[in-house]
Amino acid sequence: MVLAGLGELTAEITGVIDIGIEGIMLSGALAAFLASFASGHGMIGLLAGILSGIVMAGIFAVTCIGMGADQIVVGTAINLLALGATGSFWMLFQNWTQSHNLVIHLARNEAFNRIPIPWLSQIGFAGPALFDQYGLVYFTIVLCGMVGWALNRTRLGLVIRGLGDSPETCAAAGIPVKLSRTLATLFAGGCAGAAGAYLSIMQTHSFAQNMTDGIGFVVLSLVIFGRWTVWGLISGCVLFGAINSLQQTLQTARYTSHSTVLHAMRHLPFEIFQMLPYLAALIALAIFAGSRPGPKYLGKNWQADS
Repeated sequence: MVLAGLGELTAEITGVIDIGIEGIMLSGALAAFLASFASGHGMIGLLAGILSGIVMAGIFAVTCIGMGADQIVVGTAINLLALGATGSFWMLFQNWTQSHNLVIHLARNEAFNRIPIPWLSQIGFAGPALFDQYGLVYFTIVLCGMVGWALNRTRLGLVIRGLGDSPETCAAAGIPVKLSRTLATLFAGGCAGAAGAYLSIMQTHSFAQNMTDGIGFVVLSLVIFGRWTVWGLISGCVLFGAINSLQQTLQTARYTSHSTVLHAMRHLPFEIFQMLPYLAALIALAIFAGSRPGPKYLGKNWQADS
């Protein structure tokens, strides 16, 4: 969520909101899995996921930024397209492997192995969680620092913020607004594609239809919850992850614990527990929605660019 959110955060600051991030992540997950399966190399799969995300984001950019279509409508169309296309391709792939008596699995290689940091990975319960991760996780941590620094400390960050708050000023200063917004959108697509690749070839080592399961929509809400700041986004993702882990623990504990309260939860449908992190995200979004206004031109196309 952090990796996909960094790209979406950057794009939204320029004034572009791509609610198709859910579909972009899903297409990246499938592209990464198929490329890794075909090549036997995880890095090729990761690159395929990134490329898939950039292509999907490019479709969005051409349609919305170039042709002036409504961003919400096009983003919704991309989600529907990705959901249908990935499901169809996955069914065809499964039929093909069955007809050739092939087993669907990913060979262990460089992208699928965790990289423990000496000493730090052995620190209590936090060590394995923070310092025994995939290389993409460490890259995401570095990218958070780079994006945060660039947005707040550099001329590039000033331009990015200006694209969302005052594109007329940027255009008057000779900055190509449409091109700049397109590059930010492609960056967001690449991040979302990489996030989808992480989901399929690293976290689960598999693919399933609609495996993103609403994560992209949660990322959209967490960008807003974080008030378009890197630290706010990270805080929201940590909060969502903590509550998601809590609901998983509660589902197990209600059958194994001797607590009267947990025992009473035994007959509750599991969907209620799965709902908790999404409900928390909505409540937090409602509470902090008015704390800081977003980019003035968020979701609005710019047509006066030469």
